[in-house]
Amino acid sequence: MVADSVVTQRNGGQNDKVFWRLINGIYLGLVFVIAWLFVSMQVSGLVASDTGLHLSYIQEIVGGKTYTHPLWHYGVHYLSRILGVDYGVSAALFTAGLITFYAFLIYKVAQFLDDRPGNEARWFLVTMIALTIGPFFWVSYYSRIYMGTGSPAVWHNVTLLMVKPFALLSVFFTVRYFKEERKKLFVAALVVILISIFAKPNFIIVFLPALVVYVLLKRYFSKQQLLFALTLVILSVTLLILQFLSLQENNSESGTSIIFDFLGVWSIYTPSVTVSILMALGLPFLISLFNYESVKENEYIKFTWLLVLFSTILFACFAESGKRYSDGNFSWSWMISLSLIYVFTIIEYFKRYSSMVPLVRYPLLAMIFYQIYVGWYFVVGMFDGINFTQSVDNFPFF
Repeated sequence: MVADSVVTQRNGGQNDKVFWRLINGIYLGLVFVIAWLFVSMQVSGLVASDTGLHLSYIQEIVGGKTYTHPLWHYGVHYLSRILGVDYGVSAALFTAGLITFYAFLIYKVAQFLDDRPGNEARWFLVTMIALTIGPFFWVSYYSRIYMGTGSPAVWHNVTLLMVKPFALLSVFFTVRYFKEERKKLFVAALVVILISIFAKPNFIIVFLPALVVYVLLKRYFSKQQLLFALTLVILSVTLLILQFLSLQENNSESGTSIIFDFLGVWSIYTPSVTVSILMALGLPFLISLFNYESVKENEYIKFTWLLVLFSTILFACFAESGKRYSDGNFSWSWMISLSLIYVFTIIEYFKRYSSMVPLVRYPLLAMIFYQIYVGWYFVVGMFDGINFTQSVDNFPFF
């Protein structure tokens, strides 16, 4: 009887795994199809985005014009040549693939970080939430969802979508290397971090100071860890300097330079920078606060909070002079850090779900559901032709 019971439990567990693999496969397929449709609408000008602008750069970049982050452009170019399609079709397929790959990575990271096997349903839930969750939004305070606060889920900038998988892998492999010191993790971290520079350098310029502080705050670090950090800093800074020098001629022609401008750009887009920061970071902060004992042992969350710190400083203190001043290009580091802190804190929330007292668990869950609603309202509105910068005049149920 006992043997029969064990066999039944094993079969049940296998059936659950097969079921959730099927569900995940269907979900990733839906993500790809919806993302393909969304980017196709961007290419056609039906959805407000930077996609058309970046498409116009491809021929110049392929022709040899200097550009700091050409990875998306080369990806679209070579996919179009392989498939024999135009850049618009290629852009939709390539970007949809990126978004689907990012969703897959979130699932695998959640699976790795969960210390209890067989939680396919929870990993699936984490993936759905982390991929689409929006910021906290208070319509009676400020009627623009994206402006000022930013969002962990940004859909209108293809180079941001390009860097997000590499940013997630960079944090994942770096922290794992500091824990395990395996050579293949050293190489993996180094490769994805250096590639991220060509996807969008906004990530590396906050990753490097975060890494330095992370190493300094450790009570003990080995020679191998120090070698990793020094190698990464030297190679990354060298690439950034080369990128900067290559852009000097373009910047001098356009009259653009980097300036110190405390809260200048950020203040354009929000009545209060402080309130916007609190609205953007409220949920991950509360998850971290109410799970302090486990979070202080979670190196992924600690490293990502350092990214948030430096991206906040960068966005608050620096800007581009001239006609690109109001573009807020230093905000992209903030957007990347937001997406990462949401991924790792949402994983932590569902890991500790059962151990949290109801008075903490359910209000946090209510915040998560509300911000999912905000995120879906935002993206559905873009599908409907509403500009991502536009004011929300009618926010149903709230």
